[in-house]
Formats: sequence, C-alpha cells, structure tokens
Amino acid sequence: MKTVVITGAAGGMGSATATLFKSKGYQVLATDRGEIAGVDFQVVGDVADEVTWQKISAVIDKNKLEVSSLINIAGRNYFDLVDDAKKSEWLNMFEVNVVAMVLGIKHLVPYLRKVQGASIVNMSSISAQIGTSGYAAYVATKGAVDSLTKALALELAPQIRINAVAPGWIETPFTVAGLNLTPDPVAHRKKAEQMHALNRVGTPQEIAKVIYFLASEESSFMTGSIVTADGGYLIKN
Repeated sequence: MKTVVITGAAGGMGSATATLFKSKGYQVLATDRGEIAGVDFQVVGDVADEVTWQKISAVIDKNKLEVSSLINIAGRNYFDLVDDAKKSEWLNMFEVNVVAMVLGIKHLVPYLRKVQGASIVNMSSISAQIGTSGYAAYVATKGAVDSLTKALALELAPQIRINAVAPGWIETPFTVAGLNLTPDPVAHRKKAEQMHALNRVGTPQEIAKVIYFLASEESSFMTGSIVTADGGYLIKN
C-alpha cells in the first residue's frame, strides 16, 4: 500500500487532504505540532527542525513504508508593517514556510526515488502574485515556494514530479484568524466573497482535491507548475 506524507496535517487543509488520501486507499503519515486524528502514523514536531524529519524517516524505515508522495502544507502567517518588521519573525517565516519544505524534500527524496510516479506538492498562495499590505513576510515566502518548486522540478526530474497549489481565500482557522484582525470581520468577509468570480470563498476539501490531482498519476505530465485555485479572484481583480 502506498503512503503519503503530509505536513501541517492538523490544520484545515491538512486534515482535509489526509481524509481524501485515506478515502483513495493511501496510508497517511502525518506531522504537525500537535496531535493528529484519523491517520495511520503521526510524528508530532516542528517541520523546521531537522530532528522531526529524522523521526519521520525512522517511522518509514521501521514500518517499511512505500512513500509515493510528500505534501508540504505546514506554514504560518505574520502581520506587521515594514516599519516595525522584526528580524526574528521574518527568519522564522522563512524557516517554517520555505526551509522546512527543503528539509522534508531532502529527507524523503531517497524514499520517493524508489517508487515509480513519485510526486511532491508544495503549498503556495495567490499572495505570491498579488502582494498584500502588512503581510510582506508571508508574500515573500510564498514567492520563494514558487521559485523553489520550479528549481527542484528540474533537479528531481524525471524520477520525481514537483508542483505547487496556490489557493485563494479558503475557509480555514488560519485565514479566519487573519480576518478577525480586521476592524469589521463580517463586512470584510462579505467584501472578500464578492472579490471572487464565484462570489464565495473556497473550502479545504476543494483544495485537497487539487492537491490529490497534482500528487496522483492523473497529472503525470505536469511538473514545475504553480496551479491557481482561487475561485476566480485573480481574474476579477
């Protein structure tokens, strides 16, 4: 049975992705900073810490898992105007959102190379393309994810495909927390919905389907692609 490794699996999109892969017959090895329900194997830890990836490798070795995909979803956000930018926060943003992906890929590539049709999917964002005031650190990390994806697509080809998904506004605790920082969350949400061509925000389950497509053989001729799933936000704005 094939196994997929998912980071950030306790979050909205992470748990939805784990559920979808389970329904497709995969074993799920999940990692996050807290406990994760409904998966076959879990490693609790910080993905920006190489020790976490060493523990994940140990689980793979102990259980003789056939890892066919790595899904890099773990990430964090940070709001601050550049006048007040904190070096420690910026460095941690890149550690969690970018370097952690590099560490995961570094440790799992040896396993992925053993499987035909292996793939990696990275979590990007349309923020990398549009910019958002006050979220320069987040935007910068997602731009880095796009560039990393393209560079590693060349480095890992043809044995391993690597793509990224760039969601728009998705109904997750991660985005709701950002919404609640605004003076009028209800009005801001309504405005956000109207900025999408589909006049609504997306669900974690919808992004999970895109992730599954990119990880599966259904996208076998795709690598180095950044796939937008934003309900028509970019074309309307």
